[in-house]
Amino acid sequence: MKRILITTFALSMIAATAMAQHGMGPGSGVGPGSGMGPGSGMGPGNGPRFDFGPGADLIVDTSGTIYLTGSVIDTGTRSVTTTVKAVSPSGNVLWTATVSNARGPHLSGPNLLFVNDTTASDGTASSVLTAISTASGTVAWTQTFNGHLIELEPFSTGTYAIVVKPAATIGGTASRSLVAISNSGAILWTISLS
Repeated sequence: MKRILITTFALSMIAATAMAQHGMGPGSGVGPGSGMGPGSGMGPGNGPRFDFGPGADLIVDTSGTIYLTGSVIDTGTRSVTTTVKAVSPSGNVLWTATVSNARGPHLSGPNLLFVNDTTASDGTASSVLTAISTASGTVAWTQTFNGHLIELEPFSTGTYAIVVKPAATIGGTASRSLVAISNSGAILWTISLS
């Protein structure tokens, strides 16, 4: 019993540290307030946990529409499903959408952007950028990148992304790129930052 209490206390401290950092750790978020956020740590037992609490992200666009995100965390499978609700300035829910295992949202033009980072068993890193249409809540487009998306910054007709591809060998150097992505998901250009 003592071992269970110590383990529970240790996990609570880890969750509290993650909550204090408001996300997945330094440098891995997608702009202010993104990432997994406070309140998304492990809950009691192995069941799912839903949270529109303090760690929920809230974005307001220029028309006054509010985009609120909350997460369901299944501690048994270690998967996260994020629910996005669009609320009109008059308080009506316009649509609800879900994305899995993603960080975000990030408002860029007519889309909310979410990033899903994966690392294969061979160490190959990739990120899928998913755009949810702010008009309908449907997936507008997806784009896969070879490496991790570490930063997104909107511009007038799209989003700039910094992509980091981890070193291929121990002691090697990671490569960094700046990528311009249009609001329709097309890659406009890429330059190396390495």
